[in-house]
Amino acid sequence: MAEARRRGITRLCHLTRSANLPGILETGRISPARDLRRNGDAHRPADLLRLDGAEGRLFLSIEYPNVWYLRQAAARDRLFRGWVVLTLDMDLLARPDALFVPYNSARDRSAGARPGPAGFRALFAPSVPGRLPRTRGPRHPDWWPTDDQAEVQLTGPVPLSAVRSVLFRDEQQAAQDLFVLSAQFGMGGLLPPAVVAPEVFDAPVLSSTVRTGGRVRETPYER
Repeated sequence: MAEARRRGITRLCHLTRSANLPGILETGRISPARDLRRNGDAHRPADLLRLDGAEGRLFLSIEYPNVWYLRQAAARDRLFRGWVVLTLDMDLLARPDALFVPYNSARDRSAGARPGPAGFRALFAPSVPGRLPRTRGPRHPDWWPTDDQAEVQLTGPVPLSAVRSVLFRDEQQAAQDLFVLSAQFGMGGLLPPAVVAPEVFDAPVLSSTVRTGGRVRETPYER
């Protein structure tokens, strides 16, 4: 946690489909896919291939979501196009079950996942090898991992109390999803603060902005 604070990290992120929000609000937690399947909870899986080999883990990212992964996942399921980003308390980094992968774990079925401070520091190595090696340039901010697709994996659920906000692509999506949560499920009041952040969902824009030390626009949504 001391290293994370020194770097200026403020939050973690979790990508999920809008269709999964009612289940998260009803159960009061974000759970790994394997737990949801075992419990018979209603959910729309984001990844049917599971090349990461870690269906029992929950996948998070530091500061911003892995929208390169989102582009692939959204293309595979054209029926459910709505996605949201849950921003989470950075204290989750200190959980004893936290594992760190400096690249997209689908590359080696999570063989590169490591625990503890050494695993965390590997996310910010000067260079991360791969088919397209990633390096840190002179303007690369301390709070952003070397590889845009670096991951934090947790082997258990995250309580709803750790969710700080819900990011939507635009006001239309925010209005629609909040209406469904309120009118159909009666859960609109349970949703953490809603935020509109279009550039968070734009992979090229987000990557180029953060790699030069910038941050993208996020606007609170007035319900």
